Amino acid sequence: MKNLLRPLLGGSLWLCAVMASAQADDLMLVYTKALDGNPEYQSAVAGYQQALEAKPQAWAKLLPQIGINGDASVVNQSLSGRFFVGSSPQLPNGTDINREDSFNSVGYQVGLTQVLFDRGLYLSLDTAELEMSRAGLLTYDAQDQLRVGVVDAYFAALAADDEVRFATSEKSAIEAVLAQTRDKAAIGLVADTELKTAQAQLDLADAGLIAARNAVSVSRAQLSLLTGGGEVGVLKTLAETYVPGPPEPNQIGVWIERATTQNLQVKAGQLAVQLAKKNIDKAYGLRWPKLNALAAYTYDYAQGGISNGIGAEGNRATDERVGIQLRVPIYTGGAVNSGIRAAQAGLTRAQADEAAKRNDASRRVQIAFLNCSAGIARVQALKRAIESTRASEEATRVGYEVGTKTNGELLLALRSRYKAERDFAAARYDAITNTLRLRAAAGSLSHADLLNVNSTLQ
Repeated sequence: MKNLLRPLLGGSLWLCAVMASAQADDLMLVYTKALDGNPEYQSAVAGYQQALEAKPQAWAKLLPQIGINGDASVVNQSLSGRFFVGSSPQLPNGTDINREDSFNSVGYQVGLTQVLFDRGLYLSLDTAELEMSRAGLLTYDAQDQLRVGVVDAYFAALAADDEVRFATSEKSAIEAVLAQTRDKAAIGLVADTELKTAQAQLDLADAGLIAARNAVSVSRAQLSLLTGGGEVGVLKTLAETYVPGPPEPNQIGVWIERATTQNLQVKAGQLAVQLAKKNIDKAYGLRWPKLNALAAYTYDYAQGGISNGIGAEGNRATDERVGIQLRVPIYTGGAVNSGIRAAQAGLTRAQADEAAKRNDASRRVQIAFLNCSAGIARVQALKRAIESTRASEEATRVGYEVGTKTNGELLLALRSRYKAERDFAAARYDAITNTLRLRAAAGSLSHADLLNVNSTLQ
């Protein structure tokens, strides 16, 4: 019966493993969740959508402006005195009027204004284009930061999982040594000191396992926050066959040049300088005259009033006007000069910010490149260290069995082995994230880079 169940159980375990793998979240799924739910990225997208409206708003001010004004009121009018003196031969001395009247009055005006010349409004079209381009660059930069952040958090979660696995295995190995030490102590083959040493190492392993499990919870919480609070399930792990490769091209000078010319923050800073120059032109433009074409039609109607009470046949009035309006600023209290000084200071600030962004991009790309190069060498060294520490552990274990090695030496060999395995796993993760940081700093990170990383998961 047991022999019959064994293949069925084996098949069930294999099926469960396949289902777990199929249901596991990979990097692209987590990234998709982050695109939809990350508030920082959504803020950048909304900022870009807001900037897109700058151009139609600038155009709107150059198009005809048509509006209607209307009013309706109740008028209580009181007039007294001598009016219309000398207005006609029949009334050389005018006439006395003492009149009170209450009546309704309505009126409206339809007006059209068309800008003929306004330097500031024409420059606003240019600034709107620059603002749109700058917002687009900042959105792409936010997307790159999200990509790097997702990869960093994803592999931090995998590293936390690894830590629990290594800590559990290490604790089990120490427990085995402790049990063996107890057996030897019971028959007087080892001193009590070795028993205490093994127990102390087990207590330290317990503490490490508690910290590792807490790190898993923390890493999952951080990954969940990055995706906007979405639930993060089981994560696919990095393939054991993955070996990090050097940056392409493997020349730091090329990457530095890319960072100073293609970095998205640097490009946004360059556009900010152009915007600042346009703002100076706009500030000077306030000294220029403005010319508008005007057209208006006005209609007024009153049910009463003085004109209605002194022989007027109607109480309606209309007014039609067409013309141009010229405004020439003469003195504005110093506001124009102050605006020019402020715009010039804005240019100085934008230029300094651009230089700072260029220096920062160069610094970040150098650090990332050096970390990539050192990380690859470190992965290779740690891979050799795993083989060495495993061989050392085996040799020490044999020595402990025959009594030429103490349990303290065996425990040290165990810890050295597990430390090498931890460091090797973390070094592979760091190699991936450093490569993406390098590409992001150089302004060349793309969706394909994430797909390549995702292809290394299983």
